[in-house]
Amino acid sequence: MAEIDPLLARQLRRLGLEDLSEPPDRETWQKVVARISEHYRHVADDRSLLTRSLDLSTNEMGALHRKLQAERDRLRSVVVAIGDALTIFHDAASSQVEPARPLDVDSTISMAKRRFAAKLSDLLSLSGAAPGGDAPGAPPASDADEAIHEVRVQLVALGDRLVQLLHDTAERASLKKQLEVARAVQQMLVPSDDVIERRSLRLASHFQPAAECGGDWWTFHDLPDGKLLTVIGDVTGHGISSAIITGAAKAACDVARTFVREELSAAQLLRLMNCSIFEAGKQKYLMTCAACIFDPEARTLTLANAGHPFPYLVRNNTVRQLAAQGSPLGAASSAEYASSTVHLEGGDALLWFTDGVTECENASSEQFTEKRLRALFQSVATYAPEEARDAIVAAVSRFRGERSLDDDMTLVVARVL
Repeated sequence: MAEIDPLLARQLRRLGLEDLSEPPDRETWQKVVARISEHYRHVADDRSLLTRSLDLSTNEMGALHRKLQAERDRLRSVVVAIGDALTIFHDAASSQVEPARPLDVDSTISMAKRRFAAKLSDLLSLSGAAPGGDAPGAPPASDADEAIHEVRVQLVALGDRLVQLLHDTAERASLKKQLEVARAVQQMLVPSDDVIERRSLRLASHFQPAAECGGDWWTFHDLPDGKLLTVIGDVTGHGISSAIITGAAKAACDVARTFVREELSAAQLLRLMNCSIFEAGKQKYLMTCAACIFDPEARTLTLANAGHPFPYLVRNNTVRQLAAQGSPLGAASSAEYASSTVHLEGGDALLWFTDGVTECENASSEQFTEKRLRALFQSVATYAPEEARDAIVAAVSRFRGERSLDDDMTLVVARVL
């Protein structure tokens, strides 16, 4: 006889069937059949329960899948709307890189906002049409409305930020244009770095504008009898306004030397320039200035100063300042300036500079200072003017390191021949 399954053998023993080689009696056989029938019913019930469980799981998974699809579609709509919004505002910004008038910017922004609102409406209609509501397993309508409202709030906030970004971009573009104009004005007012040679005098200069345009300038002019006029100045403030004041000062200087000519003195020149800057600057902008007239015949330098850093004179390895007192140009409608005259000798070295040199800062916010500049100029005073200039510029550059200039830097080196 084949081997019987252990579970079946136990069931038969419970029914009293120990010897399976002989058929049981009628009563025992009926018990066996009843027990087998009961077992089949249990198996059928278990199979039915398993089938129902599988059906429920399938329905739940299907509902979850539909919900994820709906969320995916809503997210895709949000991403597309954001991308469209960025494109709208990027196009608007690109079309107004250098706005001609504020009205152009406002018109462009209004158009961009209208296009963005249309994109937002499209997004909300797509979100409202997404699967939901009565679909089996979908999120309730209230949850969908809340999600759509949250999307609306976030996108409106994004639109406001983009509008502000567009305004800021337009302002920066306008400022950049102003700075370019100011730098162009400065370049026209300042001589080149070429060496200037006149009778008994040799000059070399350096002008370096700051990242934010300042108001430095300097100039020189030949006067009758071989005299040479040098003027160096620094306007308060930055930007195109400072450049305009610089232009007014240069124009006043040119008018004075053209019409006064032989009778022009350094003090008189500052008085005329003061009137011009007072009218142009309305006391909002001032200028420090130093005007000097070199007389090769008398070997003298006559100086008048309007609040500008005093020039240096090095003779026999000794440094001295050429002092002359006076208030900055433009501080009052009329001002008096005293002049002083110093006799020069062959080999004397002169240095004019603006505060952008001495107040230049390094990464530690430490200034270069007049003390450093004085010692440096003393050490290079015997060089040719262009060599001394290059040595000073290199030293200041090394001191500053990677930090950008906060103010224009101008210096003029001269040597008496």
